[in-house]
Amino acid sequence: MRMALLAALGLTAMAADVPNVKQYSELDWKVSGSLPMGLATHDYHLLYEDKVTRGVQTMVRFSKGYALPAHTHSHDETLVVLRGKLEITVGEKTQVLSPLGYAVIPAGVEHSMKTAGWSACELLVSFSGPVDFKGLSPSK
Repeated sequence: MRMALLAALGLTAMAADVPNVKQYSELDWKVSGSLPMGLATHDYHLLYEDKVTRGVQTMVRFSKGYALPAHTHSHDETLVVLRGKLEITVGEKTQVLSPLGYAVIPAGVEHSMKTAGWSACELLVSFSGPVDFKGLSPSK
C-alpha cells in the first residue's frame, strides 16, 4: 500500500545509504495522479524516505492559483516555503507564509492551503510517517 501510494504520487523511495547531492536544475519532478481532478497542478521531487518510519521529505511545486481543500494526515506534516507565498488555514486561523516561513501540522489536524500572490510556490514538505490524505474526494 505504501509503495503504491508513493508510486501514485510519482515518488520513488530514496534511502540515505549513499550521499545524494543535486542542483535544482537536476531535480526529477513528477506530477501526482493520485489527487482529485483539478488538484494535479503541482509536482513533487522525493528527497528522502526513512526506511523505518516511512516518513518522507519532498520538494513540492504548486502552480499559481493552486488550492488544496481541507484535509488531514495520519502523521505530522512540516512545510517550509522556499519560493513564492502560501496561504494556509489551520482550524480557524489563516496565515500567508513567505519564503522561509513554516508550519508544523500535527497528525489529524484539518488544514487547507493555496498559493498566494502573483506566482507559483515551492515548498519543502516532510511527513513523520507514510504520506496519506484524508478527507479529499477520490480521483476521477
